[in-house]
Formats: sequence, C-alpha cells, structure tokens
Amino acid sequence: MRARNILLAALASVGMAFTATAALAEWPERAVTIIVPAGAGGGTDATGRIIAEMLKERFGQPFNVVNQGEGGGFVGISGIANAEPDGYTLGIVYNYAHYSLLGIGDVGIESYTPIAQYNFDPGGITVSADSPYESVPQLVDAIKADPGGIVITCGGSCGGSFDTALAALLIESDVDLSQVRFVPAQGAAAGLQDLVAGGVQVSPSSLPEVAGLAEAGKVRPIGVFGANRNGLLPDVPTVEESTGLLINGGAWRALMAPAGLPDDIASQLAEAMDEIYHTEEFQTRLSDLGFGLLYRNTDDLKAFMVEHEASAGVVLTALGMVN
Repeated sequence: MRARNILLAALASVGMAFTATAALAEWPERAVTIIVPAGAGGGTDATGRIIAEMLKERFGQPFNVVNQGEGGGFVGISGIANAEPDGYTLGIVYNYAHYSLLGIGDVGIESYTPIAQYNFDPGGITVSADSPYESVPQLVDAIKADPGGIVITCGGSCGGSFDTALAALLIESDVDLSQVRFVPAQGAAAGLQDLVAGGVQVSPSSLPEVAGLAEAGKVRPIGVFGANRNGLLPDVPTVEESTGLLINGGAWRALMAPAGLPDDIASQLAEAMDEIYHTEEFQTRLSDLGFGLLYRNTDDLKAFMVEHEASAGVVLTALGMVN
C-alpha cells in the first residue's frame, strides 16, 4: 500500500508539472492587457497601439490598450509593476526614474521584466500659435527676465523626459530654475490641450505629438533637442542651431511586464518584439508618424535602465528637485 501511494504521488507530481508546462506553452489563451501610462492621443498611446496591433497578429489573441495617465503617468507605471506576472498584463514603460526620486512612488528596475525598447524621441519646444516667442532664444530671454511669468507644462510628472531637457537648456542659459513654473499634466496630449486653451505658454514634447496641431495652426514648435532636425517637421530648427548649445534629451519607450514574468513567456515576447521591430511595416509606421526608432533587446534594455536611473538622479539633483 505504501509503495502504491508513493507511485500515485509521483504520477501526480509529473501530471502537475506537465500541466504547468502546457499552460505556459499555450500562452496566451485569452486577451492580454497593455497598460499605456498616458492619455489617448499622445506618442506613448500611438506607439503602444501599434505594438498591441502587431502583437495581436503575432499571437492570435487581442492585446487591448488601457490608458492610465492619471498622476502624471504614475498610475499606469505602478499599475504595470503591481500587476500579476502571468503574461496577461503588459505595459509601455518610459522615463520612470523621477517617480522614486521625487517621492511620488517606489518603482525601479526591480519592478519590471524588461522585454525590448523600440523608440526614442528627442524633445521639442512648442509654444501657442499666438505666442510672441518665435525662436528658442526669444523664449529663453523671456523666461530669464520673468521666470514666474511663463507657465510650462511637463506633459506628465515634472522631472521626467522632455521637461528636463528644457530645464537643462535653462540651466545652461543661467536661468534661476527655482522661480520657473513647471506644472504636471496627464500626458503629452493633455499638456498640449492646456497649451491650446491658454492655460500654459510652453510645452516641451516630441514633435510627432505636436505635428497635427502645428499643421492645424493651433501651436508653433520652435526647436528640437539633439543634433538633427525632425523629418516630420523639417523647418523646425534644432536648439543647437538657434542657441549654439547641443543638448540631448527626450523620451524612450519600451515594452515591459511586471517583475517575475515566467521565462517562457518573456522569451516569447522578446522574440516577437525583435521580429516586429525589424519588419518594414513597423519601421515605416513609426517613421511616417515621425517617431524615432531605437531598439534594445532585453539585456541591453536592462543595462540602459541602470544608466537611466543613475543619470536621472544627477539631473534632478542639479535642478534642485532632490537633495
């Protein structure tokens, strides 16, 4: 009888192991949620929906985008980190290090299973269509003369991506940042809406995000960070062209899952993202929308995240936002 019980237990263990392996092999068996930590209409939303559509084609199950831009994006960023690591909640993660540094919430590289980075967009500087500032030097001079008189939207939580590039420019221009009015928004789209409505006077964001409003004559981009002009709006000069200062800064976006995602699912997603990124369709769709292409595989993304957290600490300390 004892031998029979041992045999039954062994068979049960084998059966459980087989069932677990089969479950992993069958992923995804149902719809997958992709959290986008931004409102609808911005760059994170646009690129996230392209990723979702192409993952659906790859795996044969719906990949549904859920926008969570509240709290300057932290609701979505933390929602990804705190989700069940079963492969059915993924997310688009972008510049996140400032949340912990500013005491908004505790997220870091240990919060996620990195899959792949697919995008980097240099920041731009946009003003309202009726703004008196037609160039970056004019805007910088106005802020220097009256730091509290011009309101700048951060397009999310302040201290994130595009606003820190502008802050770096202001530091180089000897502006007293402690007097400058940066205000948060629920994503780039919401910040641009505030700009159009007159609630703010400046929006640092990527040029692809402002292209439609610029073509409609509702806003006016006056500069882009980095060494090159953006192909979508080639008439907008670089900040270096107008000021002589080369400042790199912007937003990156990557597909990630909560920490603890099973290796089998992570490897399937990594393989899928590698294939998707290198298709002509994906490259064309992002390029046509003006979004920058930059790929990092899982290992390279992990290394980059370490650098991101370290550099964010340096920048925010220099800005006086953390001690």
